[in-house]
Amino acid sequence: MDQDRLLRELSEFLRIPSVSTLPVHNTDCRAAAEWVAADLRRLGGRDVEFLGSETHPVVWGKGPEVPGAPTLVIYGHYDVQPPDPLAEWTTPPFAPTVRDGRIYARGSADDKGQVFCLLKAIAASSRPPINFRFLIEGEEEYGSKVLFDLLKREPQRVRADAVLVADMSYVAAGWPAVYTTLRGLCYAEITVRTSKTDLHSGEYGGAAPNAHEELCRLLTRLKGEDGRINIPGFYAAVKRPSKAELAAWKKLPFNEKDFLNKRVQAKGLVGLKQHSVLERLWALPTFEIHGILGGFTGEGAKTVIPAEATAKVSMRLVPNQKLKTVERQLATAVKRLAPKHVTASVRFLHGADPAQITLDHPSFKLLDQAFRQVTGRGTVPARAGGSIPVVPALASAGAPVILTGIGLPDDRLHAPNEKLELKQLWDGIEVFRTFYELLGAQRDM
Repeated sequence: MDQDRLLRELSEFLRIPSVSTLPVHNTDCRAAAEWVAADLRRLGGRDVEFLGSETHPVVWGKGPEVPGAPTLVIYGHYDVQPPDPLAEWTTPPFAPTVRDGRIYARGSADDKGQVFCLLKAIAASSRPPINFRFLIEGEEEYGSKVLFDLLKREPQRVRADAVLVADMSYVAAGWPAVYTTLRGLCYAEITVRTSKTDLHSGEYGGAAPNAHEELCRLLTRLKGEDGRINIPGFYAAVKRPSKAELAAWKKLPFNEKDFLNKRVQAKGLVGLKQHSVLERLWALPTFEIHGILGGFTGEGAKTVIPAEATAKVSMRLVPNQKLKTVERQLATAVKRLAPKHVTASVRFLHGADPAQITLDHPSFKLLDQAFRQVTGRGTVPARAGGSIPVVPALASAGAPVILTGIGLPDDRLHAPNEKLELKQLWDGIEVFRTFYELLGAQRDM
């Protein structure tokens, strides 16, 4: 394995600022798609094409034909989260830097580094052991609309013996995992308006309603100080994990103190204290505020009472909750909890249902065997707190979706100084090369 060459190639990929949520980066997203397409062609891929969008296309391709062998769809995404706040990066987010056996860059773990790992595992084989199909998208961080639309029109794209998604992490260093659930997502903007225009705080202060104040009060009504979400009906579909699953989680190498000090890096944890931290992360829904807009936020001072304020919020949904139901519940709660002198509205931006996966397909045993051979430890079943919106659509043709990955819990996804451990990358290439070869030896999937 020529690690220096591979690092140069990965760095080239990571330098592309393919931020899908910002239109200013549309050309960069296209450039990242071009990079993926070029790499597929280097692997001997055929029928490589861009589907669904000029700026955020799905990169589709097929590997060399292997008659009689199973077919594996490889899914990943080349788009990344915005890098803000830039001042908190030790080195620039799109200038990949290797320090202490890690590569730091936006997208290093989520998901460019992992897409790179899956592709280079194919290159590491002397000949293709199975039939590959590639679906590498450019909107995972913004709802996957292009890919959703594509699979609705052309569901045959995911007809295969299995779908492999490497966008996850180990549960701890040395503990590879396969995931049985993903939380769903409901992303929305809540806006309140209190008057026709902003007002002078000297002339009107003390009598005129303030949009920021009303919005903050509304948000605290929606979620209490104890962490409970006060949306009527919100928890009705939520089921606690089984006793067997809870017992298995207690055996995982999870340390609450290390989680607080090394990963969260805060002074304390919050949430529903009657539930364990892993339950709060994996098995309970959430309501989070991501940003508040309105009023005056520029340099200097402006004494204004804002007439309008907007909060960007999201809810992570757990199995049995449905996106459409939660959207209705939130809209109803906002209308009910807002005072009569306030006009409140909700705008839904994107979302997805939760995903549940059973691990009874033979491919899961083969992946476990591959990890065991390369790393010395097989996979443990786990739940994920995050979301990959398109997973249910990837499973729509009946193929099992294998959710796994080479990241580590402290990779700082979506945060400054995102990184990927190089040992995880080198081991990962060997793991997936081995998995492909084990899968290729099967003829009756």
